[in-house]
Amino acid sequence: MNQMNIKHVTNAHRVKKRLLTAGLTALCAVSCIPAVHAAEKAAEKTTESIWVARYTFDGENPVTDAELRDILAPHRHHEATLSDLEAQAEEITKYLRDKGYFVAFAYLAPQEFRDGVVTFTIVPGRYGEIIINNETYVHDRAILREMGVAPGQIIDKNELSRGVWLTNDINRIEANTKLKAGSEPGTTDLIVNVKNKGHRMWGYLGVDNGGYRYTGRYQYSAFFNYASPFREGDIFSIGGVMSNGKMWSGSISYSTPFWRQGERLGISYVRSFYSLGGAFSSMDFVGSSQSIGFNWQHNFRRSRDLNLYGSVRLDFKSMGSEARQMSFRDPKHARNWVFGINGDNLDRFLTGGRNTLSLSYTRGNVMINEPMQRLNDAVTGRTAGHFGKWNLDLTRLQHIDDRLALYLSYSRQWAEKNLDPSEKFSLGGPSGVRAYPVSEASGDDGWKWTAELRWNVPTREGDTNVWQMIVFVDGGHVSIYHEGYPGYTGPDSRSLYGAGLGVNWSNDDNWGARVNYAWKLGHETAVSDSDRSGRFWFQVYKFF
Repeated sequence: MNQMNIKHVTNAHRVKKRLLTAGLTALCAVSCIPAVHAAEKAAEKTTESIWVARYTFDGENPVTDAELRDILAPHRHHEATLSDLEAQAEEITKYLRDKGYFVAFAYLAPQEFRDGVVTFTIVPGRYGEIIINNETYVHDRAILREMGVAPGQIIDKNELSRGVWLTNDINRIEANTKLKAGSEPGTTDLIVNVKNKGHRMWGYLGVDNGGYRYTGRYQYSAFFNYASPFREGDIFSIGGVMSNGKMWSGSISYSTPFWRQGERLGISYVRSFYSLGGAFSSMDFVGSSQSIGFNWQHNFRRSRDLNLYGSVRLDFKSMGSEARQMSFRDPKHARNWVFGINGDNLDRFLTGGRNTLSLSYTRGNVMINEPMQRLNDAVTGRTAGHFGKWNLDLTRLQHIDDRLALYLSYSRQWAEKNLDPSEKFSLGGPSGVRAYPVSEASGDDGWKWTAELRWNVPTREGDTNVWQMIVFVDGGHVSIYHEGYPGYTGPDSRSLYGAGLGVNWSNDDNWGARVNYAWKLGHETAVSDSDRSGRFWFQVYKFF
């Protein structure tokens, strides 16, 4: 058996070629980085061989030695020439790049093969300089925080891709990256190009008929957002809704990235007021609410095909209603913790589709401030005090062909006790069972679902209008009280079903509209508004 000594083989030359190849192949954008295969041929050929007993590794191995030994296991206890060993180094290189270390490589350093031991040297590839070409109103430090990279860090394709996606999540900017050979051996420089996308302020104006019967059916809305007021990737939002009756609601919020990659903090304030008209006009019945909330969001996974977020929110609420002509008052306070997880993913099931998930648990405490109302609640609904509830929302958009898609949604609420009216689950309205009015069928526990078949209408060349026809079916069920209600003689539960047709429209001038007509399936009578066999809903928006 021949022993092979490669001390004098020009490995230094091959290593330099590797470093140059790794740097040059990193010049493309991250979104299209290929798993580059270093294919330079060995400069020396030899027919000498050794018996390979085992493998060892030195350098900086980004994976475990055991993983690499498994890759090379078929070659153990066999004869190997220098060309064979170089081919094995290529196998290691391919494995590392498939794992996401896309500029890493392995090579044979000068060595004497004693007792059949072969040592491969691993070069993982590290960042050299991080260069920010920033043409936006966002600070470089905010870009670097979301990119999550630093000089000297091992280059990992998955981590780099996550950073690019999170940077692009900053409102009104877009980012792409390139790599180039670094000035030091084994390093690659990262270039981050960032530019503005759209106007710094944006929002919409809208009108719809989704209001409540006694507060005004028609609603007018306006919302505005301002990107990076402090140049940190933050966002300031303000907006409101008012009806053609006596109802208005306004909100203001601010959120900002903080601390480290994928973290956000936010604060919001919401205030609303209503005065009931119609049959309640003589009672002078009014209500109001305000809340301040603090929220934190963490990104667990960010990629093209899968995203997952966790959140915690704390809300302080003050609400109440009164009938001024009847000396009736019902002021309340509440404190709610909301723990949530939400995400989305793309898949290739059948012809492909997108799924979304939102799951939250609310743990709160409702305090009734007026003594008589507190006493009345204690012997009837028992809604005051600590409560808990779970909420689940699922959607699926299934692609069928270039023009046809199927949209499915499912929502559910589970309560742990009788809930305050502000925490109940409602079925009717334009975002529920569309054949029934707003606030129809509210309960502590319930579910609702929607199925829509959507067809995109063919357009003529040059036509900027986009039309979509839909056919839909809605359904839902609620249990009115989780634990019953002394003296209540109505139904314990209600089920609503409906079907209908709709049209969605948008154009290049940022106008959009949605029109639905739904009719009831079954004989369930509407009680929150006049009962009709069918209902018409519309929304018109102007985005800017």
